[in-house]
Amino acid sequence: MRILLAGDTHGNIGHVRRVLDAAAGEGIERVFQLGDFGYWEHEPNGVRFLDEAHRSARARGVTLYFLDGNHDKSGLIHERYGDRPDEEGFLSVRGRIRYAPRGHTWEWDGVRFLAFGGARSVDKDWRLQEEARRHQKAARKENYRLAAGRPAEHVADHAGTLWFPEEEATDEDAERVIAAAGRVDILLTHDKPRATSPGTDRKDLDICHPNQDRVQRIVDALGPELAAHGHLHHRYTELLSGPNGDTVVEGLAADPSVSWDVPGYRVADSWLGLGIGDD
Repeated sequence: MRILLAGDTHGNIGHVRRVLDAAAGEGIERVFQLGDFGYWEHEPNGVRFLDEAHRSARARGVTLYFLDGNHDKSGLIHERYGDRPDEEGFLSVRGRIRYAPRGHTWEWDGVRFLAFGGARSVDKDWRLQEEARRHQKAARKENYRLAAGRPAEHVADHAGTLWFPEEEATDEDAERVIAAAGRVDILLTHDKPRATSPGTDRKDLDICHPNQDRVQRIVDALGPELAAHGHLHHRYTELLSGPNGDTVVEGLAADPSVSWDVPGYRVADSWLGLGIGDD
């Protein structure tokens, strides 16, 4: 069995189609996307993206799985689809799109996987300021309407539209996962383990380290053979030696819209074919 791992796609449907084409061209029926997928179903553009990604996956005979990145509104996924798990425990967002909640474990061909989404947004302050600016703009527009004697309209509250308070995992999340996971062969995350040194790393900031430490604790405790992540928009491979064995870490690149200034960037570095099981 083979799966294709994919880095950040950021709601870029053109890039999602490239990833799906790469999978279909190799006869791969499962793509697993490692966060910052583009789950923005609170916005019309986000709904269109999901619908188009579903149609594109269906046309290619591929099922598209994803975990949450810091730019995915994961709380809304649980609100809308939390009562719709499939037989493997993924949440069915569309027929061909499935979400892996934080801490979800499953097996494919005897290989045990663990998904652990989340990360810190380095632009959190800008996002909060922009939400406030948009709300103020909407409020001013409503005041003009009222001053002109026009009927009142609802003023949208833009809180939670650009920055999502659930973006980071918590220490409790990490400890719960470690206690419940059991054996894990492959760990899939959005954030990187703290101990890696990927070279190009614009997320090597004090505000980002607590979540990286959580991922690192999971790696140290569970000793997966492979850990793969996105978030850095940069492709690298590194071997970590931990208390429970060695782990190969694969960091994947992202879609071209956010990667034009990454040294040595290649579009194909944003996905990785992976053979698992006995075949």
